[in-house]
Amino acid sequence: MGAARVVPHQVGLIKLSKTQLKVLQSIMLGEKVTAEQIAERCELSNSWASTLLKMVWERRYLVRGGYVRMNGGLEFVYSSV
Repeated sequence: MGAARVVPHQVGLIKLSKTQLKVLQSIMLGEKVTAEQIAERCELSNSWASTLLKMVWERRYLVRGGYVRMNGGLEFVYSSV
């Protein structure tokens, strides 16, 4: 708690919301998942699942890789650290 008082602007980088934690806990160690898979597991929209995964990745709880889909889009794949 003392550290949070010293650098309050960085608390968001550590603490996850309940929904972010739910997303993180739905990924098994070593498993690679897409936003679509997480949306199904956690009963979220694809766009919200994608946003949550990105937020958790930005806090360095996940590793992210990506590939170009055949239809031209970019899809990210996330795995636990």
